[in-house]
Amino acid sequence: MKPIPRKTSRFGAAAAAIAALALAAALGAAPAGAIKLENYQKYRLDSRNVQATYKSLLEIRMEGVLQDLIIANRAAVVAGAKALFCAPENAQLRGPDVLKLLDTELNAGTGADGKPYPGDTNIEDVMLKVAQKRWPCAQ
Repeated sequence: MKPIPRKTSRFGAAAAAIAALALAAALGAAPAGAIKLENYQKYRLDSRNVQATYKSLLEIRMEGVLQDLIIANRAAVVAGAKALFCAPENAQLRGPDVLKLLDTELNAGTGADGKPYPGDTNIEDVMLKVAQKRWPCAQ
């Protein structure tokens, strides 16, 4: 059997999907795999007790969330949208550093109204706020 030629590249499809996720997050829609704050806190405690690998799965997930936000933000800018944050080209943070930034934001209690984040907040939304604070755009 001959392989069926693809009409779009994997990268193009992935970039479009990530840009769509970023747009949905910017508009307040929750991605299907969103982690709620109450679950993050449970996973955070669990990851301190059980280390299956040298990195906890939570570190890997949060590192991925931040990288996805960076990629989606860049794709949105290329498509003509305003940047949500301005990360440097070589921006990379590893899992433990991402968790520290995230925990610092959660402990600061700087939700939309300045009060602590409610338990049903998507952790991805908090991570976006972390990225905006870490890499603000020049006005």
